[in-house]
Amino acid sequence: MAQSAEWYDEMYTMLSNLCRVERVLVAKVSLPARWGNRFGVGRHCTAATGAHPSFTILTMTTHAPQQPETDERLAACIEHLFEHGWQPADLVHLARQHTTQRQSRLVASAIAHHARRTDAPHRAPHHWVQQLVDIGVFDPAADRVVGGHAGFTAKWANTERIHPDDVQAAVLQVEQLLRLAPRIAVLLTPPRLWTATNRGLSSEPVASTADAKVLRTVRALLAQAEGTDFEAEADTFTAKAQEMMTRHSIDAAMLAVDAHAAGAVGGAGITSRRVHIENPYAPEKATFLSMLAEVNGVRCVWSDWCGFATLMGFPVDLQLTELLFTSLLVQAAQSSAQAVSKDPRRKAPTFKRAFLVSFANRIAERLEEAGRAGRSDAEATYGSALAPVLANRATAVEAAYTAAFPNVKPMRSRSYDAAGWWAGRAAADHADIGASTSLPGGR
Repeated sequence: MAQSAEWYDEMYTMLSNLCRVERVLVAKVSLPARWGNRFGVGRHCTAATGAHPSFTILTMTTHAPQQPETDERLAACIEHLFEHGWQPADLVHLARQHTTQRQSRLVASAIAHHARRTDAPHRAPHHWVQQLVDIGVFDPAADRVVGGHAGFTAKWANTERIHPDDVQAAVLQVEQLLRLAPRIAVLLTPPRLWTATNRGLSSEPVASTADAKVLRTVRALLAQAEGTDFEAEADTFTAKAQEMMTRHSIDAAMLAVDAHAAGAVGGAGITSRRVHIENPYAPEKATFLSMLAEVNGVRCVWSDWCGFATLMGFPVDLQLTELLFTSLLVQAAQSSAQAVSKDPRRKAPTFKRAFLVSFANRIAERLEEAGRAGRSDAEATYGSALAPVLANRATAVEAAYTAAFPNVKPMRSRSYDAAGWWAGRAAADHADIGASTSLPGGR
């Protein structure tokens, strides 16, 4: 995601001040090349061209910081980012993308420190608390924060058995990563606005009994699709899941309209959630997610440096899109492995990238067919009242997306390996997705 000139200027000011600090050991920071002439080559800063032609590597060397200053600086970074859109799982994912696994555990320790200091388990939105559980810093059974005590940096270094000479370099790399993280959209209530207790609060509308039942059924269908060795059977389960998703989304929309007409709250509003995408082939996986989102009436924004996609739409559509994405990634990996096993020359990354995008493209076409079947079934129930409701929902999602992300641009297209493209399409096109015959060739 492109950053504004003001953001770059803020980063320039921060780094200029940092270069003057006397207690910095060693760090490398990637910056746009246009900053190169702003930094003089001297006692604290040397500049050299990095691997990417549009970036400059800055190496700053002085003396090592002492405890507890390191704890305080990391804690300040975490607090700042939490107030400007970042969530616990986002930061751990960012650290995994740009540093090492052990450094991502330092970020988790800093998050635990913040959770302990702010009593996050009892004050934060429930989705935030669940992230604390997922990253291992909160034990709900014992109702306690795990780690994050004073001196957490030193404890992390001892636990990871890092040589004392390497500790500050590793810590500083984490600090620089956190300082360079941009402001992002605020999706959950930030810490400064937390109430005294989170009891009774929820970050998203509570699912109805019908929602829970459909989600269980969809999960079961997708699990069957992942577990079978037969492509035709996998596609049948996946297509049925998509058809159920579409019909359930339509039913939810019509119920919301009825509730609004009766004077009740008109259903759940548009919301957003982030999907963390792991390497390798993260941009291709993001393209896959975007295609699935479009099938389900959801908009998708990919933030390459952050390593996550933001989905925007109605809650049930978001949940079902994410379920489908998780399952189809497993199926795509299985199909890719089968294709590679038939010809070892296909192990090249170019083949696998092309395979994934082509697989996604054809699967999206087939899921759209399944979705149309679900809509046709719904039209028989709701008649002419259905079309304007779906049109209004699409307009509402588009308006919210444009307001939240006014400066996005389409992902840059790229060329793909032809063999990988056709192999991926064949893997998706070969199977019967629930009709009596395979669909004809794609568009």
